[in-house]
Amino acid sequence: MKFKLMIGLLLASGTVLAQQVDRAKMERYYQIANGGNAERKDSLANALFAESKKYNSEDEYRTAINILRTLEKEDKQLALEKIATKKYPKGKITREAFVTNVFYKAEETTAKEKAYLELIKKWPVANFPGDELTYDYVLGSLATSFAKDGNAKKATYYLGEMKERFWRGNGYLPTGQALLAAGDTAAAAPIFRTAMDDAYYYISLPEEQKDNKARFASMGYASSMSAYVNILVGQGKYREALEYIDKALVAAPEQADGLAKVHAKTLLGVNRKLEAYNILSRLYAKGQFETEPELKKLYGDLNGTLAGYEQYNATLKEELVKNIREHIKGNEVFKKAPDFELLNLKGDKVSLASLKGKVVVLDFWATWCQPCVRSFPGMKAAQELYAHDKDVQFVFVNTWERDKNYKENVAKFIDKNQYPFEVIFDDQKDPETGKVLAGKLGINGIPSKFILDKDGNIRYMLTGSTPNVDYIKLEMRELIESAKKEKKG
Repeated sequence: MKFKLMIGLLLASGTVLAQQVDRAKMERYYQIANGGNAERKDSLANALFAESKKYNSEDEYRTAINILRTLEKEDKQLALEKIATKKYPKGKITREAFVTNVFYKAEETTAKEKAYLELIKKWPVANFPGDELTYDYVLGSLATSFAKDGNAKKATYYLGEMKERFWRGNGYLPTGQALLAAGDTAAAAPIFRTAMDDAYYYISLPEEQKDNKARFASMGYASSMSAYVNILVGQGKYREALEYIDKALVAAPEQADGLAKVHAKTLLGVNRKLEAYNILSRLYAKGQFETEPELKKLYGDLNGTLAGYEQYNATLKEELVKNIREHIKGNEVFKKAPDFELLNLKGDKVSLASLKGKVVVLDFWATWCQPCVRSFPGMKAAQELYAHDKDVQFVFVNTWERDKNYKENVAKFIDKNQYPFEVIFDDQKDPETGKVLAGKLGINGIPSKFILDKDGNIRYMLTGSTPNVDYIKLEMRELIESAKKEKKG
């Protein structure tokens, strides 16, 4: 008995040790993939491909494929995927390839539905416990496609097939918005209500029970709440709408800004003008200048005259500019920008050297990046602000595109939206490091913006964005004017 116990302990210790070794090896691999030079990356890619001959599980293939993807070794990645799909025809790798190459590339709703039915037949959800979210993504896309076609019945049916409750707070929104855009308020309302209620469930959990899923679910609360309450307001149900908002502000006070517009509209519906005025003043002071007509009217209603309004308006704008200046201080840096020479939409070369003598705004983006796209009207307005300033140049650096025909897609996107942007393609790897420009700058997420002074020094770095056109204009103006001022390192 003692002998068997000792053998068991030794085996257990060996397993733990093996796991630790594997984990350390994977960490080393990812360090090379994310920060190694070109030679080390090539060496790792070759080693991974050679090592794959010994793989005994699909997970080993998946890990190697992910590392090769990070290494941007597409030829070896695709070759390994081909081997894995042949070896595991009913596994995750084959399923993911089908979802990417068949379902998501289907343009017509009927083709999407056909692909979905084939997916659940060949790779049933029950065969992949714990992986329900993959199917929920597909269901959400399919439901939204039906909603855009005006088929509310099928859109609602496929939403109902979703398994992950935490995802519904976000996953239902595109379908509800598509139905709303089509004018089908009756079908959209219960969808927003479900999304809102599910998000509220996670928000109201005790703090110790809030995991990553709960935190993600709560992110959709303001959007679903705003959409549902807007429907109630449109129906004149102001008091019911106000009950929902008051409940929301107690459960999630951090959502106040996201609910502010509909909150003001609801307060006006019950004739609580002063409270609505205070909310609109706060929004205006944050750069949402589209609120001005209602704000001005309320000012006159509450004061009995518009005397003093212009001074009040100017004070709000001064407060906003002051806040922006405080905000950009946290993004201030001073370091030399890496050299680059990249091609624009016309095939002409654009280099850092050719931009010397100008303040340059580098905006890193991709066609699939929704925050990037939502910021473009604001960036267009900011560029127009400096249209006659020869000392300022905006450059939109397209990076991290996923499709092989990305250049064609980018050109179509720019042309369709009539953006007068100088676009360059970040697709040239440094021969020494193997990194594109985004990698050299240490970018981890897009949109990312860099403001360069006339000597090619980076003065500001910003990540993320806002769809608020007026705020972007003011922020860009402050950043550019600050970069114009001489600064010594």
